Amino acid sequence: MDIGKLKIAFNTLDSIDPTDELAYEKAITTFNSIGHLPIFIVTVEKSKVFRTRTHDTADHFTNISDIAITPRNFVKDFARCNRPFQSTFYSSENRPTSFMELIEYWAETKNFGDKLYITIGLWETTRPVNLIIVTTPDISKRESQFDKYHGEAYDEHLKNRSKKEQEFSALFFNYLFDKFRKPAKHDPKTYIITTAYANLALTQAKELADGISYPSVPFKGNGVNLALKESYSKTLKLTHAMWTEFEITPIDEGKHSFTESKSILTEKIDLATGTIQW
Repeated sequence: MDIGKLKIAFNTLDSIDPTDELAYEKAITTFNSIGHLPIFIVTVEKSKVFRTRTHDTADHFTNISDIAITPRNFVKDFARCNRPFQSTFYSSENRPTSFMELIEYWAETKNFGDKLYITIGLWETTRPVNLIIVTTPDISKRESQFDKYHGEAYDEHLKNRSKKEQEFSALFFNYLFDKFRKPAKHDPKTYIITTAYANLALTQAKELADGISYPSVPFKGNGVNLALKESYSKTLKLTHAMWTEFEITPIDEGKHSFTESKSILTEKIDLATGTIQW
């Protein structure tokens, strides 16, 4: 564990040109150059997650696959934990967090007077989920409940390790913590860095990790997101779904207000046929 190599790697990552067609590959190579990739995993025995699908018409989806993981061919851009043409099941611990993750997108793509339609699904895990956690060793930065809780687990995880490993991990996770807590809507470099770590960590952890968990940036850390591997998403069970219509109106300083005007719950979800009845 070479601290010098680690600091050089940080400088290299921060100097990556996101418009370079090999930017992602350079980020992967840089993470590999440090020699040891810190990975911190926790297991959640049972969980429920929410996933929101935005659509342009008032039509109701009738197939579970319509609100499940996005097919690879429709994934065109980098996000927090995926590269283009990589299917990742993004979900949140509750309904408000799931909405907040999309507010910026809605505000940029919708006009006042428009109507917005979303379908949100409630999914249950059918087996324990192993999640890679990115938190901070710095107690003063643990502001969210997520970081307070997992920060204590991180301390316990490293307390019997060598001083050198503790120092190496502290430097590494403090750097990565800042990237995962940084708004990156129009910042492809940050997404390239976080995705490079996520995919490399998932690759090295193999079956020991099913996804990444991190606090919601738009929700100021008040909610938690899960970015689950495509393979794990196939084990989730859809239990409920809700179709909702929003009216879009202006508020102070020309900002968008999204007011829920209609909602419909599913009557039946048939897992055997993969269909939804409204």
